[in-house]
Amino acid sequence: MANAILYVYLYNRIPLFIALVVRPSPYRKLWFLPILCLNIWLLFCVPNTGESPSTSNSLGCAIFCSVLTASDFILLTDVQKELRLQNDKRDIPASSLSARMVWALKLMTSQRAVGWAHEPTGRIPAKPKTSRWTFVVSRLFLGACYYMLSDLLRILAQWRFAVVRRGTTDVGALGSLLDRMTYLTALAEVQMGLTMPYICMSAVSVALGLTEPKEWPAMFGSWSEAYTIGRFWGRTWHQMLRRLLTVHAKFVVKVLHIKNGTSLSWHVQLFVVFTLSALLHLVGEYRIFNNWTSGGAMSFFVIQAVGITIEDMIIALASKIGFRKTTSLSKLVGYVWVCGWLTWTIVWWIGPLTKARFGTPDDKQSVILEFFQRALANETFSIKGQ
Repeated sequence: MANAILYVYLYNRIPLFIALVVRPSPYRKLWFLPILCLNIWLLFCVPNTGESPSTSNSLGCAIFCSVLTASDFILLTDVQKELRLQNDKRDIPASSLSARMVWALKLMTSQRAVGWAHEPTGRIPAKPKTSRWTFVVSRLFLGACYYMLSDLLRILAQWRFAVVRRGTTDVGALGSLLDRMTYLTALAEVQMGLTMPYICMSAVSVALGLTEPKEWPAMFGSWSEAYTIGRFWGRTWHQMLRRLLTVHAKFVVKVLHIKNGTSLSWHVQLFVVFTLSALLHLVGEYRIFNNWTSGGAMSFFVIQAVGITIEDMIIALASKIGFRKTTSLSKLVGYVWVCGWLTWTIVWWIGPLTKARFGTPDDKQSVILEFFQRALANETFSIKGQ
């Protein structure tokens, strides 16, 4: 497991870093080949040596993400000429080697493009405006809260594990609905798993003076934004893959000679984005199951594009008959719709992943709950005299 992580997160970055540092040249694209070959080798030749399903899934996703990143920064984009830090007037190709190395490192470590000219400003949360140490203290406190919430979340996760173990036993309509809703806890697990290390890195980086608080907007947007499926995936959910997916979708539209700004262009990009996301998570599943058919990522992510298309048609129809403004009532209806949609579709993706976690380190109980159970069993909290 240690070797696989080292290959993905270190060796995999070296050729990409060099490709970003070298000056523009027709031969720069050749750097994509060693990255592609390395990732193919990592996926098919480096065995799973006992890592947990969650770790295997993360490694698989990282492998595909590395290929997409290399494709974007080496094949599709002349990065030194097209990508700029905000308020940076330098001519990067003409800059010194050390300046290009620093620039490349910043580009590689900014998945959401925060602080860059291509930053999706309307798609990520507001940037913190607090002072340095206020930010650090608030991040440490928030990190502690997230750790406790993550631990307590295991209680609901164990309910989901029990549901999956039970299978399709008839528990009635309400019971079935509640059972299916337990799968939504997986989304919270993803949020916790991505947010906690992000918070820790932000606190350390700002405390050391390496970055400023404004460079660390929240990883996830507000859940109040999620009153359509499109807004859930485009605003509430993390946007770390946004550029990687959209730049390839735009390339497909360009290859197909579809006019930009048209409904056809938008929908082609929509389906390309979710298909690539599905493939990314499919590679993660392959790392777990060692086959391409046991998981459900393809079904889940592709169907999200279908859901967005359906809701866009409904919104357009509602607008034509006079419902043009977003009201509190329409948002409430939207929340119910999004919750219902995710409750129905997420089972396809999370069900197989949950089964894979049975009996592994991922299948563990809440530490806080276990503490209270042991305390009660030992009558630690008993009242004397009763």
